[in-house]
Amino acid sequence: MKKFVLNILAGLIITLSQSVLADKSHEDAIKAFSQKVEVVTAMKEFSETFGQFRADNGLESVDALKKSVFAFYDKDFADEYKNTGGKAPDLTTAKSIDDDATAFQHYYIVKNTAKVGEKNHFIDAKDKSKWNAAHVKHHELIEKFTHDENGFYDLFLIDLSGRIVYSVFKEIDFATRLVDGPYANTGLGAIFKDTKDIAKGEAKTGENAPYFPSYEDNAQFIGTPIFDGDNKVGVLVIQLPSW
Repeated sequence: MKKFVLNILAGLIITLSQSVLADKSHEDAIKAFSQKVEVVTAMKEFSETFGQFRADNGLESVDALKKSVFAFYDKDFADEYKNTGGKAPDLTTAKSIDDDATAFQHYYIVKNTAKVGEKNHFIDAKDKSKWNAAHVKHHELIEKFTHDENGFYDLFLIDLSGRIVYSVFKEIDFATRLVDGPYANTGLGAIFKDTKDIAKGEAKTGENAPYFPSYEDNAQFIGTPIFDGDNKVGVLVIQLPSW
C-alpha cells in the first residue's frame, strides 16, 4: 500500500514538474515573440486603427449588424456549445457587447466564410478600414507562430485600455473590453489585469479554468507586455489548448 501511494505521489510530482516546465517554455516563447519588430508594429497598427473601424466603413449605426451577430450567437455558437457541453448557453452576458465589438464581430466572425472552429483561416474581409489592411499584413505571421510553430489555441493583442484589438481565432471575445466587457471576470480578463503593469521581459501564467467563448473548454492564459523601446504599447496573451 505504501509503495502504491508513493508511486501515485511520484506521478503527481512528475506531472506538476512537466506542467511548470511547459509554462516556462511557453513564457519564453511569447516573451521572445513579443519583442519582434513585426509584432510591435502589429500591436501599434491594430491599436491605432481599431477606433476608426466604424467610421472607415461608414457605420453610423450598428443596429442591423447587431441582429446578424446575435443570430450567430443564437445559432452557430449555441449549436457548438451544446455539442461540446450538452446544454444550451446563457447568452445574456455575451450579448452585452458594445458597438465597436458588434461591428468587428459582424465583419470578422459573421461574414467570415470559414466554419466555426476555423475562423482563423479568414484573412481579408475586404472592407474599407485601415484595420483590415493591418490584418492582411500581419495575420499570417501571427497565426503561424500561434498554431504551426507552438500549437497554441489562440493569441490576443490587447491595448492598454483592455480592448482586444486582434485575435487569431476570432471567437466571441474578439474586440470586447477586458475591463468592463462581458469577459472582464474570466481567466482572460484576469491575466490582462495581472500583466498590463509588469516590467518588460516578464510574463504571467493564469489558472486553468472553463472559458465561455471557447464553449466552456478549459483554458489557460499566459501574458507578457509589448514594448516599443521603453514605451509599453499593449499586452500579448496566448490561450493554451484545453486539458
